Amino acid sequence: MVEQEISITFMSGPLDGQTLTFDQPDIGRELVINIGRREGCEIYLPFDNQVSRLHARLIINNIAVTATESVTDPFLLSFYLEDGGSRNGTFVERDKQPINGRVALRPGSFFRIGRTWLRLDVPLSM
Repeated sequence: MVEQEISITFMSGPLDGQTLTFDQPDIGRELVINIGRREGCEIYLPFDNQVSRLHARLIINNIAVTATESVTDPFLLSFYLEDGGSRNGTFVERDKQPINGRVALRPGSFFRIGRTWLRLDVPLSM
């Protein structure tokens, strides 16, 4: 079986157009992607002075769902964006107000960390 991936694409800044990929978590597991200026963050934004050291987290949950005759191991991916207590806020789509706590994201959503726009790409089945 080929591993399925989650990808995030930079939509602005010096990395505009580049895509980062992450292995999809196993069923029943969660993947946390840290975003910030601190080395070691999975999405590292040292070029953006509006980004906090640990600005936000992208959380991906993989939940088992009821099987059918045609799909033996079905799952549902859910995506959340959580501000890490950043000074300048975390924004989703065109909302003028920063997010508060954890908010659900859908694949294809744009979000802003500091001055950097990112897109949660639609996961592809392999």
